[in-house]
Amino acid sequence: MTEMTGMTSSAGPIVVVGSGLGGYTLIRQLRQHDPARPVVLVTADGGEVYSKPLLSNALAKHQTPESMVQKSAEAKAAELDVRLINHCHVHAVDPDARCLDTSAGEIPYGDLVLATGARQRVIVPAAADARWIDSVNNLDDYRRWYAKLESGVSHVLLIGAGLIGCEFADDLMHRGLRVTLVDPADWPLARLLPAALGRTLASALADNGADVRTGHHVARLARHGRGFTATLDDGSRVHADLVLSAAGLVPETALARSAGLVVDQGVRVDHRLRTSDPHIHAIGDCAQTPAGVQPYILPLMAQARVLAQVLAGGDARLAMKAMPVVVKTTSLPLTVCPPAAGSAGRWEIDGHGRHLRAVFRGDDEAPLGFALAGDSTAERAELGRQLPPLLA
Repeated sequence: MTEMTGMTSSAGPIVVVGSGLGGYTLIRQLRQHDPARPVVLVTADGGEVYSKPLLSNALAKHQTPESMVQKSAEAKAAELDVRLINHCHVHAVDPDARCLDTSAGEIPYGDLVLATGARQRVIVPAAADARWIDSVNNLDDYRRWYAKLESGVSHVLLIGAGLIGCEFADDLMHRGLRVTLVDPADWPLARLLPAALGRTLASALADNGADVRTGHHVARLARHGRGFTATLDDGSRVHADLVLSAAGLVPETALARSAGLVVDQGVRVDHRLRTSDPHIHAIGDCAQTPAGVQPYILPLMAQARVLAQVLAGGDARLAMKAMPVVVKTTSLPLTVCPPAAGSAGRWEIDGHGRHLRAVFRGDDEAPLGFALAGDSTAERAELGRQLPPLLA
């Protein structure tokens, strides 16, 4: 993709689609550089301000859906001096006319920012109805999920032992619920952790009450009374009141495709967060930067700072140092900073018990990533400084 350069057009408002952390952080940063340019915020939900990363450990913090709301959409819109159009679905983008086709009518833009985030990948086993399976990806999902948990639930089948799945498993056990955690990988967090740390996490979750079934998948799912019976690929059965899918995130790229933008794993953007159209930008979980899709908070914050300057007429470029991710599993504290995909090298592991330190070293012995468990997480800042930048 050709990287776009030059000044952004000031004709027409900046329209931001998405009121999550990416959308609101960008607008807050933009107001520091340009307090006057009209901004329109379009969102399919209510637009309330809340912390999406806290959805996977809200129960442990005794958070109701209402208590998670930090500020109303109307109050935040007034604070940032933006026009809010909430409960509005965007059907398509017309880049030639610089206009959105929405359920609220046509919305023109001078510059458009896609902050549409990502959706949960929902695994639907054979013979199952997709409506049987829950996922929690936003505040409205959490409202529905919380109401179900309040109805006398005792056992949850959780499909997916990645980062979000492990956090949800840990959180549900804090509420006193039984959890069966199923994933086809051989250990939890298999994409982020070497085997030794992954199996240590599995042991820690099991010690807190989780039934960890790694190396297996749900082959069939059937109704059973008010709950469900899942048959795993080894023939074993699990009876549960609810089924929650947390099998990873898929960037929301439908609007980008409707505009004819270049889309790969996410919406392709350059170092200035510009897509293949110079007046359309993308940020956060939906964006694929030159460093790839980075569905974490720190990369999003870095993107927001750069894009705010670009939209205000500046010439900033995205650069990101190594950014460790804290996994919210109290069963076993973890911090991970995985090596870039395809990196050649090996994991070097030391420590004792559950206090393990794993460093991924390249062929030249230079550290390229790490995973820390237990007390070893205290080393994350020091190790982070030794790693190459995520994006230079």
